[in-house]
Amino acid sequence: MAHRPATELIQLLAEAKTKVEMEATYFHYKHPEQLYTLVDVIIIEATEEIGVCYRAEYPELQGVTFMRPISDFLAFVEKDGKSVPRFTKVAA
Repeated sequence: MAHRPATELIQLLAEAKTKVEMEATYFHYKHPEQLYTLVDVIIIEATEEIGVCYRAEYPELQGVTFMRPISDFLAFVEKDGKSVPRFTKVAA
């Protein structure tokens, strides 16, 4: 697979950084008591999709880093009949 031009990849990363906040704390809708720190936005090499890396800050998985496509990270999901963000930034 041929890669997109570097300028395009850099632009995609810059756009993604306007949608999330680096080093901010977020929680997942299923477990609001379990916090994560957003580490970085990345390019998923196999698909060239933008992803986010986030680190668990709760005891069971302290320091473990996860990755998911930014579209999933920012998606809304249904909970108790309501549409809620999958991840929500914790107020400072």
